[in-house]
Amino acid sequence: MDLIQEGQKISISFQKEDNFVEIFCIIAKVLEDRLIIDLPQYFMRYIEFLEVGKTLTAKVFSKIGTVDFNTIVISSPLEDVFSIEFDEDALKLTEGDEIPVISDILPLKIKKGDYECTVKTFEISTEYLKFYSNKAFEPEESFDCSLILAKDYGTIKFVATVTNRDEVYDNEYTVSYSQMNEYDRQTLLYYMYVYTNVTEQG
Repeated sequence: MDLIQEGQKISISFQKEDNFVEIFCIIAKVLEDRLIIDLPQYFMRYIEFLEVGKTLTAKVFSKIGTVDFNTIVISSPLEDVFSIEFDEDALKLTEGDEIPVISDILPLKIKKGDYECTVKTFEISTEYLKFYSNKAFEPEESFDCSLILAKDYGTIKFVATVTNRDEVYDNEYTVSYSQMNEYDRQTLLYYMYVYTNVTEQG
């Protein structure tokens, strides 16, 4: 499952004199090195900015957030198709206004001093994580964690701080993240995007 697919909405933007122009389009086809884009009918008024070699900023919209990247025009709309450069390594996924949340059971390794254990998550977001544990943790207690994502998507490392212990089910904990590097944050966002789309498609 890729972040960018046919049929998704995409905006391309550029600077025109003192104005910032944004054109909303649809992705017609995703190729290995380029995206073919269907432009709106009014594109001719901006044709000088859509010539081959021109630099653009692209933003693709998904349910979990936006995928941003810088790109250049490969073929202009005056040719058979309008296409822009596509480099998967240059993508940055930014979460939306709503906090994305998934219900996923994943192994979470906890380490504090000489103590180590592996517990199971039951809810994951970009700001917090919930897990089950038979060991008692205190509010504001912090420890090192490694979240092992499914299907070889990697391991996310961070420091967790206990923010809540469920009043009814006292083995359910909520922790917040800290000291998570940008690469791991992007990996977590990407995993949540994939999980959300696979779940919705059954």
